[in-house]
Amino acid sequence: MIRAGFIGVGGISGVHLRYLKSRNDVHIVALCDSNDDNRNKKISEFGGKGYADFTKMLDNEKLDAVWICTPPQVRESPIIECIKRGIPVFCEKPVERDLKRAEKINKQIKKYKSKVQIGYLFRSMPIVQKLKTIMADDKIHLVHSFYSCNVSISRTLPAWFYDKSRSGGAIVDQATHNLDLLRMLMGEVVAVKGFSANPVSAKSKRYTVEEVFALSFIFASKALGSHVHTWVGDTWRNEIVLTGEKRLYRINSGNGTLII
Repeated sequence: MIRAGFIGVGGISGVHLRYLKSRNDVHIVALCDSNDDNRNKKISEFGGKGYADFTKMLDNEKLDAVWICTPPQVRESPIIECIKRGIPVFCEKPVERDLKRAEKINKQIKKYKSKVQIGYLFRSMPIVQKLKTIMADDKIHLVHSFYSCNVSISRTLPAWFYDKSRSGGAIVDQATHNLDLLRMLMGEVVAVKGFSANPVSAKSKRYTVEEVFALSFIFASKALGSHVHTWVGDTWRNEIVLTGEKRLYRINSGNGTLII
């Protein structure tokens, strides 16, 4: 039986908690959140002992794994503390919004030879594994990635999400899903250029994120790529198209389909 603990039990944690609760080999032992309402709500739904301080939770509980679902700007300390204690970690993406702090975390992972998984779930999708096999005999020379949602219009997300200093905005919080998958399929990027705009709501003291942006990049393989992203779209869509010498591949992560 895996004894699981959670650090941060806001919105996204519910996805993980519901899945773990459905398994017969996982016991949800402890839930930590500085927000009393978040913590108490999740305890009533999923059980476990509540903590407001994650270090106290780690001191008091014997845990086999910890899920970290805090906002990006407060993931560094919990991850490193778990690493030092030898506790395997699943952390929501991105691991950090600041590159220097992300590199610090990476050094600690290597130092302690820790088991840490970041939530880039596209890598594990069956269609992606199938795509890797099919495109092995093809040469891809052009890729295009597109992500659309309306969170800047609906304003349904927590306030910190619209503060770039805390969330990193769309490019850090959402686009990294697609960019991670493109790097997995195509290799490293060697050059990049980007543009952004706010066509609906101008930036303000409490609203510091870009609403739309476009990236162009070059892979080490010489293939060209692009990613366009909007928070003011009419619907949710997430697609990637890869153009090869033999075939064209279209991934739709929304419905889990691969069209060739």
